[in-house]
Amino acid sequence: MHHVRQEDLLQRGNKLWEMRFILPEHKAALLHLNEVEKEVPCPDLDEQELAEIGIVVMDALRHELTVHIVYWEKGFLKDVDATVQNVDQQTNRIKLLVGEDEVKYIHVKQLKTVDRL
Repeated sequence: MHHVRQEDLLQRGNKLWEMRFILPEHKAALLHLNEVEKEVPCPDLDEQELAEIGIVVMDALRHELTVHIVYWEKGFLKDVDATVQNVDQQTNRIKLLVGEDEVKYIHVKQLKTVDRL
C-alpha cells in the first residue's frame, strides 16, 4: 500500500486552495478586465460609407422597412432590427421603433452598418 506523507498533502492542498480561491473583488476586477479587452472604438466611417448608410436609412424611412443596424454604444458593438421613424438632421440622430413600442435613438456617428432585411 502506498503511503502518502502528511507534508505532501499539505503542500498539494495549499496549491489547490491558492488556485481555486479568488476574492470577490478580484473576480470582479478580472471580469471587468475581460470586458474592457472586448471593447471596440466608435466606428469612424468615411463619407462614402456614410452616404451608403444614408441611402438605406432614407429608403427604410420612406417605405417603412425594417432594417438591421449594427451600432456602437459605450465601447461595444450592438445590433437591432428596427423601423426608421425619423431622421433628425439637426442632431444627427435616427429615431427607431424596435418591436411594437420601444423607441431608440442612435447618433449617426455610432452607426457601423445598416442593412435591409
